[in-house]
Amino acid sequence: MKVVYRKLPSKKINCIATIGVFDGIHLGHRFILEKLKKLSLRQKVPSLVVTFDTPPQTLLEKSNRHKSDEFHGFLTDIEDKKNIFASVGIDYLWLLKTNKSFLRLSGKQFIEYLFNHFSPKHLLVGEDFRFGYKGKSCIRYLEKVSKKYGFDVTVLKKIRKGSRIISSSLIRHLIKNAAFGKIENFLGRKYFIKGKIVKGSSLGRRLGYPTANIDYGGYVIPVSGVYSAIIEIGDRRYLCAVNIGERPSINKSTEKILEAHIIKFKRNILGKKIKLMFIKRIRNEKKFSSKENLIKAIARDVSYVKKHYSELKNLTASSLFEPTHCS
Repeated sequence: MKVVYRKLPSKKINCIATIGVFDGIHLGHRFILEKLKKLSLRQKVPSLVVTFDTPPQTLLEKSNRHKSDEFHGFLTDIEDKKNIFASVGIDYLWLLKTNKSFLRLSGKQFIEYLFNHFSPKHLLVGEDFRFGYKGKSCIRYLEKVSKKYGFDVTVLKKIRKGSRIISSSLIRHLIKNAAFGKIENFLGRKYFIKGKIVKGSSLGRRLGYPTANIDYGGYVIPVSGVYSAIIEIGDRRYLCAVNIGERPSINKSTEKILEAHIIKFKRNILGKKIKLMFIKRIRNEKKFSSKENLIKAIARDVSYVKKHYSELKNLTASSLFEPTHCS
């Protein structure tokens, strides 16, 4: 797969294309990608995915947002998106440089920009596709300009699984409510976050249970509480007990803290990049009346994780953290 980013093609490339944010690349997105690839092969023209290097919602001012454009956290970073697109067999991935001036382009200007560098013969889009400044341009406008530029438009309906429409907002809702058993049914893979180990208060060490503080960089995380989880550091995986919340027993934080006690692990990993997959919510976050009661609760949490999930640390990385191929 050829990634087009800062250096744009010197001449127009004929293609079959789709455009979108592809937030999470869930099973609904994958349906579009499979349709794109099949049409590309049938017409013997390269496939193109047009998306953004950063979700536009992160830059939109409130006054410029459509009501559905609130940003509620990442589901997938750009590197994993690239891997998934490549696994489908996409020929070209065009990452649009997201900035405020680009987001001010009208629908007309956006289409002109697209056709300055590529020449799509067919555009596949989802039924809620909108583009241009404040999302004012929709499918009706796209079909109108298709006559001028000579391309066909196919609008694909949203995919259902059971009674539910597959969507990024549904997946976020499931993550926030710690419904980990259901997420894979809609996302098409296990959900994990990436992060970096940052310096904390060293309180866990003083309590006898050292923790790694994780800067989770804007990913969607579950509701406050204590979780069993698997952490990947380099090419090794470890069980851990994770606390998400404000640490009410110590000193209430103004923002959510994510900290992991990694079981049977003593290395200094400050500054290391990690991946973290939640398994199960063990209990609510709560305030304890004494340091002794807090230590006892942590000991119970760690014991629970050891007892119920010790076999999971031996699973291969591909079964946990690698994006799965489309079927």
